Amino acid sequence: MREFDIGYIMGLVVGEGSFTADRRQPFLQVKLHVRDPFPLRHLADRLGGRVYGPYRHKTRHYYTWLLRGPALKAAVPIFRTYLPESWKREQFERSERRRQERRR
Repeated sequence: MREFDIGYIMGLVVGEGSFTADRRQPFLQVKLHVRDPFPLRHLADRLGGRVYGPYRHKTRHYYTWLLRGPALKAAVPIFRTYLPESWKREQFERSERRRQERRR
């Protein structure tokens, strides 16, 4: 992956992303306004995952990109190496600890 792509992805994740989980699995989610779905497509093209939407929730209109399962697992080394110190880095590390604990 090009250096530009790595920086672009890290910026999107730090600015708009969330490392979270449902009852079944961890995932990375990025939401953007319906006027700007192109960065989400960039994420999907580079890391996999899927873009969903458009959604309407009260006054919010957005698309969401989810990275989970094998695609998330394949991206973990990229986030481990390049995700800068931030709240998103803490979320990522917590998510990784929970994933490791579930495997035991």
